[in-house]
Amino acid sequence: MNTSLNLDILRSIPTGNQEKLKVVLMGELDAILRTQDFLAVVKFAEKKFWSNPQPIGTSSEYISVLIRKSASKTVALN
Repeated sequence: MNTSLNLDILRSIPTGNQEKLKVVLMGELDAILRTQDFLAVVKFAEKKFWSNPQPIGTSSEYISVLIRKSASKTVALN
């Protein structure tokens, strides 16, 4: 299985009308924190813009939310 990531998708430049985009991470706390770190490294969102992870239910799962502006159109960088 190929687990590589096409970073060109994440490096796109928003153009046009911006809309709100909600990104939700749900899972074990360590997985959420590692994913937030990764998304910061690829310049998707800095960790400071995520909500603090909150426990959900009685399990070991947590939730963290990011709300950011997105665009209806994107132009990929070369």
